[in-house]
This record gives sequence, structure tokens and C-alpha cells, in this order.
Amino acid sequence: MSLRTHEPAASHHGGEGSSGTPVETRSDPSAEALFEEARRRRRRRWLFIGATLLAVIGVVVGVLASVGGPPPRRPGGGARSGASAASAPAVGHVVVRANGIGTAYFGQAESAAIRRLEAVLGPPLGPAPTPSNNCTIDSYLRWPTMTAYFDRQRFVGYGTGSLLGGPGYRDIPNFTTATGLRIGDTLAQARRLYGSSLRTSLAQGGSWFAATPTGTLAGILTNEVIQRTPAPRIADITAGSVGCPAVSP
Repeated sequence: MSLRTHEPAASHHGGEGSSGTPVETRSDPSAEALFEEARRRRRRRWLFIGATLLAVIGVVVGVLASVGGPPPRRPGGGARSGASAASAPAVGHVVVRANGIGTAYFGQAESAAIRRLEAVLGPPLGPAPTPSNNCTIDSYLRWPTMTAYFDRQRFVGYGTGSLLGGPGYRDIPNFTTATGLRIGDTLAQARRLYGSSLRTSLAQGGSWFAATPTGTLAGILTNEVIQRTPAPRIADITAGSVGCPAVSP
């Protein structure tokens, strides 16, 4: 009697087929090709974006170089001389109010007001106020472009240089009211700025007055109000007490 030897059945685990031959695990070559193509496209896209940005930066730099960079800042405004001066705002101008200039206010002690006027106008022409028995003032102190008036050692008024002549005629300052009116502006411009608050008079050959929240500004015109050619212009600006009319120094 012969004995049969039983052979174990071929295992399908461990990568062997039914015949016992190992099965090789292979990746899909088409999927790898697609992944590689996607990577190449992404690299090309970033290279294109980088090149575009560099090109734009180069164009901007070239344009700035060709025009010499940004426009230069305007220098400080010079003195206005002449009735035909433009009315555009100027750099370095001094704002005048109906109750003072800068931090100098009417009613301040003479010495304190002079110090504060010097801060915006520079040194005066004299070392001290000149005595003057002139109606509502008893002394005055001149600067190249304006005169400050005092009474009983208090700052009480001022008057700028005038286009009609007198002190400060050749060095008309860049004085500007809080509303924007400047010496040399036409009467029509003054009316646009102040509206019904502006009034005029035939006195002294043509005068103007403007009511403001801090008081009344006034001055002389370059010619009569009713004269149209040439158009009347703002010849000067005054406020407060400035002495007797047509007699102020």
C-alpha cells in the first residue's frame, strides 16, 4: 500500500500567483506622466508671473528716471509786489485775523505781543515802539511789511504794507486772512470769499470792510469801487485801532 504525500496548495498571498510565480506591483505610467506635466506647468506659471512683475518694476523705474523723479517741492513764497500778483495760496504766508496776528492778540501786553509778532514776522525795524499821539493809539512799531499799534502798552491794531505806497510798499508780505483773502486780490474775489459780510465805501478813494467771527477786517482799494478798468484790488489789510484815518504813520 503506497502512501500519498499531500502538497500544500499554492498560497495566493505574498505576491504569488496561482502558479506560484511572484506578482510584480507596477504603478500606472500614464498617471505619473500627468503628475509630471502638472508640475512643469506650475513651474512655468510661476516663472511667467515673476517675469511679468520684474518687467512692470523695470517700466516704473524707467519712467521715474526719465522725468527726474517726483516733482520738487515749491520753495517758500516770495514777497508780493504789484497789484497784478496772483491770488493762489503761497508757502510761508502769515495768517492775519481781525483780532491779531499769529499768537499775538489785541489786548496783550506790549512786550508779550512784540515777542509773538517777532516769531512770525522776524525782527522789527526799531528797538522799541515810537511814541505817537494819534487818536486811538499812543505808539507804533514797524516791521518791513507791516506796522503794529499800541495804546497804554497794549497791542491794539495793525496795518500791512499797501500797494498804494508807504511803508512796506516794495515788500508786500504773503498775508492771508483766515478766509483766504490776500493783498492784490480783486474786489470781486473778496466778494466771493466773504459774500454779504463784505461791504465797501467811497471813503479814501475806495475802502472795504469784512465782518468775521473775530471782528472786522478793513483796508483800502487800489481805485474806486465803481471803477471797473482796472478792477479794484485789495491794497492792504488792517484791523483794530490804527490811529486817525489817513494820518496813520
